Amino acid sequence: MTPIRSARPVRLPGPRCILRELGDADVAPLYALMTDPRVFDRVLDEQPPSPDELRDAVSAWRAEADGDPRPVYRLAAVDGDRLVGMGTLTVESPPHRRGEIGYVVHADHWGRGLGSEIAGLLLRLAFEQVGLHRVEATTRPDHVASVRVLEKAGMRPEGISRDHLLVRGSWWDSVRYAILATDR
Repeated sequence: MTPIRSARPVRLPGPRCILRELGDADVAPLYALMTDPRVFDRVLDEQPPSPDELRDAVSAWRAEADGDPRPVYRLAAVDGDRLVGMGTLTVESPPHRRGEIGYVVHADHWGRGLGSEIAGLLLRLAFEQVGLHRVEATTRPDHVASVRVLEKAGMRPEGISRDHLLVRGSWWDSVRYAILATDR
């Protein structure tokens, strides 16, 4: 059995964006992304981060990237020098070579295929560089754009978890998607 590998530093180019390691210069644009009400309504956080909280989080995430094996890949999605989103690959179970992806795109860039590109780049990282066998993702069943992103990436729905998450006082259902290395 091939063990999982830790990829670093990550730099994955796509046609419209590049996924790369987060840096200090990403804190301000990431703050703007995470506090945009259009984006925040779709994320799981209870409240938007403060600038200091986000700066500390980015520092912690950069330190976390030095783990071996690397547990999480939190990556900036950039178009030139402009942050347009973020992608995350979490290695959920190294022995079972299973992970999960997540992504967020700045609302000013919705509808341009960036979500699909980020998801595809994360899957490339997961299967080709890290060596995972199975990658999962969840989204709300009524989040049509996110469902479309996951299906475009080749992921298949596996079922709905009712009242899966308690977010800002409301229960959210989740639909789980997955793809195997052998599906690609």
